[in-house]
Amino acid sequence: MNTYSSLLFYNENNNKVLMVKNNINKLYKAVPHSFFGFPSLTSPEPTQLHEQQQQQQQQQLQQKDSLSNKNCCNNEKLLLNNKFYSNQLQLDKIEKVFNNKNSFKRDNIYYLGSLVTPYYLEQVKRCYFDYYLIIVKDSNCINKNKLETILVDSISPTDPASSGGTKEKTLEISMEWKEPMEFLREFNSHRKFITPETQYLLKMLSLFSKTNNDLLTISEDKNNLGITIPLEFAPHIESIPVRSNTLHPFNSTNLIISQNDTHILLVDPGANKEGSIHMCNIIEKKLLKYLKKFIKNNIEIKNDENSNNVNNEQREEEQQQQEEEEEEENKKILEGKNISIFITHNHKDHWEGIGILEKHFPEATIYAHEKTLKNIESGLKKVQVSGFQLKDKESVDSFLNEIKTPTEIKQLDCHTNEKLYIGNGGDRIFHIVSTPGHTDDSLCLFENNSKTLIAGDHIVGFGSSVLDFHTGDMVEYIDSTHGMINYLCPKVAIPAHGPLNFDPIVLLNNYIKHRLLREEEILNAYKSGKTSLTEILDIVYGSLEPTLSFMALGNIKLHLQKLQKENKI
Repeated sequence: MNTYSSLLFYNENNNKVLMVKNNINKLYKAVPHSFFGFPSLTSPEPTQLHEQQQQQQQQQLQQKDSLSNKNCCNNEKLLLNNKFYSNQLQLDKIEKVFNNKNSFKRDNIYYLGSLVTPYYLEQVKRCYFDYYLIIVKDSNCINKNKLETILVDSISPTDPASSGGTKEKTLEISMEWKEPMEFLREFNSHRKFITPETQYLLKMLSLFSKTNNDLLTISEDKNNLGITIPLEFAPHIESIPVRSNTLHPFNSTNLIISQNDTHILLVDPGANKEGSIHMCNIIEKKLLKYLKKFIKNNIEIKNDENSNNVNNEQREEEQQQQEEEEEEENKKILEGKNISIFITHNHKDHWEGIGILEKHFPEATIYAHEKTLKNIESGLKKVQVSGFQLKDKESVDSFLNEIKTPTEIKQLDCHTNEKLYIGNGGDRIFHIVSTPGHTDDSLCLFENNSKTLIAGDHIVGFGSSVLDFHTGDMVEYIDSTHGMINYLCPKVAIPAHGPLNFDPIVLLNNYIKHRLLREEEILNAYKSGKTSLTEILDIVYGSLEPTLSFMALGNIKLHLQKLQKENKI
């Protein structure tokens, strides 16, 4: 686990907080490349003491009048918010970033809580953040060059940023002081990348009080992940890993959620039995809560409008009829009338949780490829879509930039064969893209404003995607990948399994290079007389675990089929 102390420099005179942008380092995980975040020092371990240690230290606190100040420290322990913490905060380094040492006051540091990034798989390290608010009086008190220096110096040998040597330990930052809500507005208007954890802290800063010892952040357990703290990686697009019966090394499928008006889009609900509690919690504590809140707000607005109208007997009858119609409409909304469930392809780990959704939202609609819909047993309404083909830039640009009026969208029932409109005004459009290769029915979604690709299994968050041995096609996979690179130009890619990717063009190009290099090895083995799958496996892959050998054999088969189509064998 990568552990960081995140520093929230806060100017209490103008309500502005300091954010930095990581301009060049792609391995520094505290603030991802091209993202804005809080300057964070690498720490050797989580700073919070065990509960028993905290209780012992709290007893000591009550016994010692000398420690009555809410924020002081000694050489071994740090006392913040009336609780002791291991002194991993590196106060000597923090002091160095101030232009004037007199501007740094240790009794102006407050511990806000800790958060940890979601678990995806064993091979991908999680990031653990301790958040500290440092109150200052002047936004000019922080020295940019000194801040860069302490951030680089804090990188430990276990941090990914250290693995590339001195080059990767170089860090160049930009600094901005703004009100927390201004940073959030810039995220929502697609002008800044900000991680979900940082967004949450920006929202919670308004609740901070010097006299209140309650923490602002509380980490969620595995059955409530993504509910209190939205895992929103692009504006209005959340990705929550939910346990599923997927292939090793993964154990979850990312449930994608987008909410707008009374409409909700859900992509790939793959929850298995182990993930069912988490799925039910998402439905009850997040989705239904969102719909009920929206309905309540609408009722209050209507009541205000009605109170301003002149009452008469005819008007009262009309109003009563209208209320009955609205009550029926609200009932249908809560039953999922405006919920769209999109399935990227036919594999069960992408739709196994539909039964749970159907129990809560019997009026929801499933959108998927014809072949996918045939595999799904459900009483929900099913709509067949085939998606837009990535043939050339001109047609793709026309497809992405097509505009329809709210009236036209309503007449289309908020969807076409190539688009899903989420919201009454059609202001949030998810373009359905045909991307065969992983399977012959694979579809992706693309949100053009944020350039977000919801990629299904075309990509994965670790390693490379495994194509279906029966319906996958290597030629189509590479063609689809080229189309994504050349015509969609995504800035964010959300795979169905594993963490998101914020440099998808590089990732997709690497996929192609990897596939073609592997293909060259297979071709050379074939030409040397090793024509069976197992013979090629031994030469190209060497010794593998049985599970991996099975997948490698399928990969070899698909490469040989591609070589046959191209008349190379």
